[in-house]
Amino acid sequence: MYQLDIANQQELLPVNESELEKVVHLLLNEEQVAAAEISLVLVDNPTLRELNIQYLNHDYDTDVLSFLLEEEQLEVLDSPRRGAGKRIEGELIISTEMAIERAPEYKWSAENEFILYLIHGILHLLGYDDLTDEERMLMREREQAVLTLCGLELPASTPNE
Repeated sequence: MYQLDIANQQELLPVNESELEKVVHLLLNEEQVAAAEISLVLVDNPTLRELNIQYLNHDYDTDVLSFLLEEEQLEVLDSPRRGAGKRIEGELIISTEMAIERAPEYKWSAENEFILYLIHGILHLLGYDDLTDEERMLMREREQAVLTLCGLELPASTPNE
């Protein structure tokens, strides 16, 4: 049903792969996703910046890149969730270095900041965006809902605003 492949190409932040899988499963279940294959690559800031330039022509540091490779609506569900009934295939590339740098700003751990990036990236794969105030507000609501399922709370000031 849900498959997460993790390629850890960094040594800055220790990661618990089973915890990451748990978060991904909670999120995908909450969003009523029918099936998903997600590749997760963990890198440092220079690597993610290089990829941001290469693929999006954005010459700046970022926390997560999301690439939706394939999407199929397997069943139609009466649900406000954007992932409802979908099968998705996608790739996330996350900078653990950015999580380490930004976490103190928000007074929580680098691990929690990283989890937020993971949630944020998957929500992008499911069709959520943060380009308008309305969309950003919806993205924050969904992030908080998933963080709550994980026993976490979004800091008062959040990244990506």
